[in-house]
Amino acid sequence: MNRLGLIAALVVLFGCILGLTVRFSAPTMPSAKVQVLSSAYDRLRPGVTSLAELKRLGFDTRNAARISELGLIEQFIRGDSVDFDALDAVMRNCLLGQARCSGYVFPLSDMPGTRAVVVTLKNRVAYKTLSGEILTSRATEAGASTRY
Repeated sequence: MNRLGLIAALVVLFGCILGLTVRFSAPTMPSAKVQVLSSAYDRLRPGVTSLAELKRLGFDTRNAARISELGLIEQFIRGDSVDFDALDAVMRNCLLGQARCSGYVFPLSDMPGTRAVVVTLKNRVAYKTLSGEILTSRATEAGASTRY
């Protein structure tokens, strides 16, 4: 009977450790099935580009990696409240839940390692930014993010 109790305790302990490991592991972005060109990203105009235009430019939101509300927080607030205060008003409203926003990630086929993050609000692009391991000097010089 003592062996059975010991085995049960070990199974519970192992399950707790495994659960914590999975829970606190770094979030990974799902891979998107669609890739777009940086020239299409450059044509996005926050506050102007509609969802229909977004699709015509090659940004198919049905096949893109979608960012949850928590994912948006992780994407845009990396440090403390200073990061939040520095955000554009549209993004602050999205993150506070005052506006119903959707976020999508699109790998850029002509800029390996770089992803376009597009946030939509009321059927329009509200915000766009580039993220990733490799940002070309052109993207950095042009301003990686555009606000509405």
